[in-house]
Amino acid sequence: MAASCSSERMQTRQQGTKINALPSHLIEKIVTTVGGTSPIDAFKCQLVCKLFRDYVTSGTIYKIMDTNRLRFRPLSIQQYEVISKCRNLNNPHVLFNDGMARYFTIGKEIAGKQLLQDAADQGQLDAIFVLGMMLMAEGIERKQ
Repeated sequence: MAASCSSERMQTRQQGTKINALPSHLIEKIVTTVGGTSPIDAFKCQLVCKLFRDYVTSGTIYKIMDTNRLRFRPLSIQQYEVISKCRNLNNPHVLFNDGMARYFTIGKEIAGKQLLQDAADQGQLDAIFVLGMMLMAEGIERKQ
């Protein structure tokens, strides 16, 4: 009887140490926290295990991923696909970058400002700052 009791404890311990034993919401929180700060880490999360790969492709991480590190490097096909997914899910960092690019393109200022407003509405700090600067500049022009 003592042997069966100890084997039950061993099974419980082994099940508790497996990553599959973690609740799904906790795994999603881990992946979005790690992958949301860096696209490179998001790609690495996909390589760690199948469970992480399933959560990375779930779409949650693409909504919050900061894509700024991808902007100034030559984009691979995989990185372009990530940015496209982020764009389709209205990621505020992508909205900010696209808004800035359009705002400084001749004839697309209004569309760029709208994208910046959308990013600011989602709490993207750079977009809030830029819109504040634009409002101050427009106020000076109106006074003159």
